[in-house]
Amino acid sequence: GGGTAGWMAAALLSRLTLGAYTIRLIESEEIGTIGVGEATIPAIRTFNGPAGIDEFEMVRATQATFKLGIELRNWGAPGDSYIHGFGKIGQDLYWLHCHQFWLKERAAGRAKHLDHYALNTLAARMNRFAMPDPSNPQSPIADIDYAYHFDASLFARFLRGRAEAAGVERIEGRIVAANRRGSDGFLDHVVLADGRTVDGDLFIDCSG
Repeated sequence: GGGTAGWMAAALLSRLTLGAYTIRLIESEEIGTIGVGEATIPAIRTFNGPAGIDEFEMVRATQATFKLGIELRNWGAPGDSYIHGFGKIGQDLYWLHCHQFWLKERAAGRAKHLDHYALNTLAARMNRFAMPDPSNPQSPIADIDYAYHFDASLFARFLRGRAEAAGVERIEGRIVAANRRGSDGFLDHVVLADGRTVDGDLFIDCSG
């Protein structure tokens, strides 16, 4: 399988294995990649690091925007809007967390809505964003968390270019069968619609 999942796997493995293994990706133009807006969570940045992806190069190539959280409309009742902001909410004090203080103060009628204590939520509602500033560890934006919203087909194309440059071989074809070894039941090879077979030591299913 190709698309974002397949090319993410190929791009990461090709970098981590340093060319020690042959990596082949089977993808069908007949199926293609769905060109939708891909909504990511901050874990995408954890992927980008070991994959060696330059953040701003990726943003340009995929027409990405920065994402501070996920808005859920009509969450509690019609007309309600709840934003699950990424990252921290408020400030902890030793072993006590912000929500514990907030629950106590809310019960006493002294706390504002939780959104007022979630930096990402406030910034999202104001359409503001700033990159993390680790030079000031005491600042609330020192380690602000975020993700991206980008075009899935453009992201797959971006990763494909990087993966193929690192030696990944793309095989055009549609998989119609997966055959196991009789001795142990492990996957031995896959069969393509035109009759070709592709074997391997490790198979990753990114067919969706």
